[in-house]
Amino acid sequence: MSRAVASRYQPVLVALHWLLALMIIGLLCIGFFVLADMPNTDPKKLGILMLHMAGGMSVFALMILRLIIRIASTRPNTATGVPRLDRLALIAHYCLYLLVFLMIASGYSTGIIAGLNRIVFAHSGEPLPSDFDVFPTFQAHSFLAVLLAILIAVHIAAAFYHQFMLKDGLFRRMWFGKRTITPSEK
Repeated sequence: MSRAVASRYQPVLVALHWLLALMIIGLLCIGFFVLADMPNTDPKKLGILMLHMAGGMSVFALMILRLIIRIASTRPNTATGVPRLDRLALIAHYCLYLLVFLMIASGYSTGIIAGLNRIVFAHSGEPLPSDFDVFPTFQAHSFLAVLLAILIAVHIAAAFYHQFMLKDGLFRRMWFGKRTITPSEK
């Protein structure tokens, strides 16, 4: 039985990949380098929290769309490199999805528990909680952020390894261009 195989990913999937990469890295940077050191009494924190939370909600919607398109579209064969690491690469890709969704869930949960929907979006005038660390969901969010940052760094390193050490043209697969689709034996 043959199935279609593409030489590149579907263009909308490519656009979502790079958009989500920028958004997720940006949200991690805001969390690590801006929000973490900013006291909850700082009036500027509300605006940055609004950006961070809206960004997280946008990532959620785009991740759902990306997942649907990825399942429904024809895609290239799995990239191979070092046989012992190929299975680990598959697991890492699933973990990227899982960690992003867990980050969103823990952030959303923290927002609900801490009343951030009223404080940040409804502008209730209530102060922010004195410390987010009292919420277990926030502790999970912080821990997951570190795991996600590490996994993203590994993902980037693996992509560079494929592109420059194995010279297998991996970047071309996740970029725009003609998608040659050929039948392949399963």
